[in-house]
Amino acid sequence: MRLDAGYYRFCLSRLTILLFAFGLLSACAATSTTIIEEEVVTNQKPMYTYKSIIVKDFELNRELYTDAAEAGMSQRDQQYARIPGELSELIVRFIKSRPSFQNVSRNGEPTASTLVLSGRFTSLGRFRVSVVVTLHDGASGQQVAYFRQTLWDVLDTTVTISDLGREVADFINRIQYK
Repeated sequence: MRLDAGYYRFCLSRLTILLFAFGLLSACAATSTTIIEEEVVTNQKPMYTYKSIIVKDFELNRELYTDAAEAGMSQRDQQYARIPGELSELIVRFIKSRPSFQNVSRNGEPTASTLVLSGRFTSLGRFRVSVVVTLHDGASGQQVAYFRQTLWDVLDTTVTISDLGREVADFINRIQYK
């Protein structure tokens, strides 16, 4: 069976269009690249001896997401201002999904078997979100672990905050037996 040259060109052009559309769609997908810049555990006792964890809201300086006056907060600025609380809730949810701690909360009094998680945003923008996370011993207040991370290629801040919460919970899980 011999193929007609016109039919061959027609099929080739349709295939080219299909491949182009597939490439365009995959390039527009909401992706982010995670880079763990630093991860340090300095605790003298094993991390598994901690039975509870308190997750504090991360610090977020307003200068990272706006340059408008305090009185003139736009709807976008108000959404950014809610990010630390949302991140804390997500971290609590992800930590509770694993059987590492008996008690996980956002407030409470630290004891000798409590870790206190705190953090701060160092960059928050359309294409990059960076945080510094620290864990402190509840009794002494001494820093026992440190974690810096950057998420690149950020297109949707809501999805990125969820990914960030998961990454922080994964960090705590990774160091549990160090």
